[in-house]
Amino acid sequence: MKIEPPLLAPSSIPRPALMARLDAASKLRLVVVAAPSGSGKTTLLTQWFRRSRQRRAAAWLSLVAPSGGPPALAAQLGASLASNIATGPVTGDDPVQSLQALLAHHSGDLLIVIDDVDQVQDAPCLRLIDDLLGASASGVHWVLSGRCLPGLNLSAWRLRDQLEVLDGADLAFDANQIVQLGRKLMDEPPTRAQAERLLVATQGWAAGVKLGLLVAARGRDVDAALADFDGSHVEMAAYLDDEVLRGQPPALRDFLVSTSVVDTMTGELCDALLGQEQSQAVLEQLERSQLFVTAQDSHGHAFRYHPLFHGFLRSRLAADPARQRTLHESASRWHAGQLRFAQALEHAFASGRLAWCAELVERAALRWQQTGDIAEVVRWSERLPQECVVQRPALGVAYATCLAISRRFDQARAVLRRLVDEHARTGTPSAYQLHTLQQILLVLSGEHEALADDPPVPDDAGGDAHLRGLQLVNRAYALFCSHRFDPSWRHAMRAREILQPISPYGVGYASSVLALVERAKGDFGSAVRRVEQLWAGMRNGPRNAAWANAATSLALVRYESNRLAEARSLCEEVLPLLEAGGTYETLVTATRTLARVLAAGREHEAAMRLLDYLHGMIEGSHERRFAGQVCGDKVRLWLAMGQPGRARQCAAEFGVRDASEWQAPRPYDEAWERRGMALAAILSHEQRHDEARAVLGVLHESAEAVVHVVRLQAIEAALASCLWDAGARDDALRCLHQALVRAHGHAPSRSWFDDNPRFHQVLMAALEVPQMRRLMPEHVLRVFGAALGRSESKRRTAANHTHQAVDALTSRELEVLVLLAQGLSNQQISTRAQISLTTVKWHVKNIFAKLGVSTRVGALVRARELRLIEWGDREAARPVGRR
Repeated sequence: MKIEPPLLAPSSIPRPALMARLDAASKLRLVVVAAPSGSGKTTLLTQWFRRSRQRRAAAWLSLVAPSGGPPALAAQLGASLASNIATGPVTGDDPVQSLQALLAHHSGDLLIVIDDVDQVQDAPCLRLIDDLLGASASGVHWVLSGRCLPGLNLSAWRLRDQLEVLDGADLAFDANQIVQLGRKLMDEPPTRAQAERLLVATQGWAAGVKLGLLVAARGRDVDAALADFDGSHVEMAAYLDDEVLRGQPPALRDFLVSTSVVDTMTGELCDALLGQEQSQAVLEQLERSQLFVTAQDSHGHAFRYHPLFHGFLRSRLAADPARQRTLHESASRWHAGQLRFAQALEHAFASGRLAWCAELVERAALRWQQTGDIAEVVRWSERLPQECVVQRPALGVAYATCLAISRRFDQARAVLRRLVDEHARTGTPSAYQLHTLQQILLVLSGEHEALADDPPVPDDAGGDAHLRGLQLVNRAYALFCSHRFDPSWRHAMRAREILQPISPYGVGYASSVLALVERAKGDFGSAVRRVEQLWAGMRNGPRNAAWANAATSLALVRYESNRLAEARSLCEEVLPLLEAGGTYETLVTATRTLARVLAAGREHEAAMRLLDYLHGMIEGSHERRFAGQVCGDKVRLWLAMGQPGRARQCAAEFGVRDASEWQAPRPYDEAWERRGMALAAILSHEQRHDEARAVLGVLHESAEAVVHVVRLQAIEAALASCLWDAGARDDALRCLHQALVRAHGHAPSRSWFDDNPRFHQVLMAALEVPQMRRLMPEHVLRVFGAALGRSESKRRTAANHTHQAVDALTSRELEVLVLLAQGLSNQQISTRAQISLTTVKWHVKNIFAKLGVSTRVGALVRARELRLIEWGDREAARPVGRR
């Protein structure tokens, strides 16, 4: 027993925030400080106690051994009170009753601190403390400190609002405090970055921080020393072994070391590892005991060890390699049973059981291919010897397919050749599987013509449904690239029906092809609805190939409807996924869309870098269509940057030198048409309007022959701009009228403005013609207000402002605006609305743009003016007209 606090270590640092919290909490009946060994409990309480007893009566008791029963504990506490506040010793036949009477009749403010209260384990002593808490006068306040929560009736004091608990997280150091402690322990204190690194490794645990700083102080290279510091470091391991592990019963030591094989523990997983039951109770007890175990959810189903303790336990497990491999295999099989294939595979490969690894990779690959986790299929298949892959036909076909989707065509062909050899030797994989894989490779590598004329496969063809669905959607895409839109649409619809119940990725792929076909045919409303539905089903899913397809399709829709902030955010989020592995169609669409958005914001150099990257990516491939798209975009961008010479040079790089190639119509070829559009843009810029009109006329005739509506509209918008520049204003309006009629109320599109610098002049003139104005619904024109100029905006009366603002904001933007009005941060909005933080940011940015403001306060003021939101108090905010 010690009745005085210990001396402070010279390296201790003040903790003013915690001291203030203790000051406030000590006005309650009970404060409990429960944290693991080495958390700095005693140091903190010593600092605070010495300051507190200068202004109030205070007693300190440190329990250094089991108390010896209630009478002994009462006598020890009485001795502390007598020493500190001169009450006289607690004596007599019954020291317990004497102490209770003393505390019950005490007048004035009294603070009692008991350190190392975890030494009290027997029920009679715990009941004594409970009784003393209940019998104490109102001015008596208790602070109990130990390595775990004491077994007292804490719930009763919590219900009375008379309990405050400080745990290991509350006592953890932050980066500033680590730097401050480093000044006392090191000749040169750590930098902020070094302190942050140590904070991650130790999670602010005081003993870990101090040992880490001492290790760094002795090293020549602080960064290297900190990088090497973990739970297996000799000094850290010695501390944890002495202070924590050795004090546990043998069965618990075995539990701790064995379960360290996994990162996250559940009761069921630990039961599987140890071949026992009741692991959940053990985990809960470990958390209550503050034994470096914390719950990862509010229900206490999943737990993790502290990083340093985890590293220490794993170093102990590594001393028994055979046991370690067995535990890894058990963990792998349990995770596989839960369909958690990534975790299962990590443990499988750690176990060294190659046959099990191959079986598990095959099971996972078949599922991942269906869900769109293409990169995972490739990653794990490549960890196996290649002979293991090709000897499992289903895995070999899935691996080769995913290589093709990831644009790794040479490797996919090499795997295909090995699969053909395996088929000749064993008859597996089947001829149908090999033929389908060959078709997929042809389409995705750009050789569409080879598949477009291939006879369709009958419905009763062999093979599994997923492979047949992929074959159909690939054929649909090949037909789309060959401008045979009706059969393409039918094949994509059939593929979607087959894939709907089994493959989210396949459904997304089929839906994307359907949207491409519908745009090409001029059915813009259906295409937009299809993309919106696809995104609604994918937006909250994992960031995989299926999500990337949906996000890319939506980005294009948002760009064409002039919602540039949303298009940019989607493209910036999706491009890293596509660069690592995605089809040419999604990669090109996302990159070109982002380049166009950047160019619209006059970030010309950034846009050109993207197009140069894309040019290099597709150069040498069979993708002539995409090369033509890049050619057109680069030429227009050089013209927008005022460098017509560079535009001519760029066109020449793509084989565009003069108009001889576009003197007469030919069977429609999009690559040829896009290059011709680039030439027409150069000719128009050079005021050679007759030559530009001749090229555009040839392109129009070819596109009209296959009824490629979306490209016809682009040609007609360019032709209208060219005629306008040449002074043929009536002809320009007639040409634009034709484009608007084809659009069925879904025009103009943003690309019309970006591809033709003076297109807005033609459109402004068209708005003066009632017949043409009726072809452009108000909600479509509204998003192009900036391009149409002030004269159009002046026509709108003040009475229409609220209605238009409500229409301009999407339902999701209104939802975010409501949450802004409630004072929530972006992170809180992300949690409340269940959308990513990046998505919240672009919604906020878009709200600012639409309301014409630059701050949150400005947005709320503007929302009040326009009556977008009704609210009395902030919590009651809601959109106008939406209950």
